[in-house]
Amino acid sequence: MSFAGASKDLTATVYPVQYLRAAAALVVMLFHISVLSQETWQLDPARVDYVGAAGVDLFFVISGFIMAMIVARSGDRFSARDFWLRRVARVVPAYWVITMFVFLLALVLPSLFNSTTASLPHLLTSLFFLAADSGSGHTGPLLVVGWTLNYEMFFYVVVALTAGLLGDANLLKASAVLCGLVALGVVFQPANQSLVFYSDPILLEFVFGIIVFRMWLKSGGAAFSVVSWIAFALGMVLLTVQWERPLTDWRMFFWGIPAMAVLYGGLGVLRFTSPALARLGEWSYALYLTHVFVITFYIKFAISAVYGYDVPWPVHYLALIAICTLVSAVFYTVIEKPLSGWVSRRTKRFIEPLSTRPAV
Repeated sequence: MSFAGASKDLTATVYPVQYLRAAAALVVMLFHISVLSQETWQLDPARVDYVGAAGVDLFFVISGFIMAMIVARSGDRFSARDFWLRRVARVVPAYWVITMFVFLLALVLPSLFNSTTASLPHLLTSLFFLAADSGSGHTGPLLVVGWTLNYEMFFYVVVALTAGLLGDANLLKASAVLCGLVALGVVFQPANQSLVFYSDPILLEFVFGIIVFRMWLKSGGAAFSVVSWIAFALGMVLLTVQWERPLTDWRMFFWGIPAMAVLYGGLGVLRFTSPALARLGEWSYALYLTHVFVITFYIKFAISAVYGYDVPWPVHYLALIAICTLVSAVFYTVIEKPLSGWVSRRTKRFIEPLSTRPAV
């Protein structure tokens, strides 16, 4: 991820963002390992690593940061159409592949799923990132982790409209829209689950990322020295002390604000260069999309079939981390990157040529 055109030469890769993307995907994976392990083997239910789910909150804060970067980099040349097509090329192909895979699995082997069914309306709402209430109070897509992508795509729509139609270069209007939706949800407490989804306070985490970007840009991209270390350490401590704290409402307060501190501080603290860790950041989306399948197969089938019950759980954790990382690398190389490139090339004629705009 590169950036040009700020008050300082920022054409170099922003490595801290890549590292934190990798970390976010990893802790989400650890959360799902913990949850599924407890459910499958009836382990201590009080020992679920709930805070691993905060990786999602970090993802949202990072997303706000990146979208603010893209808009600021484009300046007066920002094109909503260009922005949208690039986001589609980046997110949609890999997600559609996984979604169709889930649909076919649910169609052929419905016994593998507790509540997911191969419904055509559910497939369509999943493919188009719509949090539509199916009538059972459930607005999630076919892919269990796909609810976060529904928020991401909604955020992209808000950015495209406000920056493209209203010249919202600083994403102030986008932030106001998100804050307004949350306020409406708090005031009116809608019963419709789709309205609940699109007014959830978690939307504020995108605003947190926008704020971090403005602060980072104001500093010229420089390190924050002592302030950076304090913010990073404080954010990590606040998350760590909540390690086994169950999911609750207002997660943007308990996990979003610490995630904001981690990103803010990490931009100054994590200024070393590691191509290997940056590569893990590139694989983070693939890891996020695929890890549930690997974990489910391993815990429900491989443990009893291969290892038995006497292998310490830390060994299983290490094995799952290695396998999930390998699968994500293969998925990124074989499916995500080629498909994203193909879609980009197919839509290139619709994108306004800007010679100084590197891909994000």
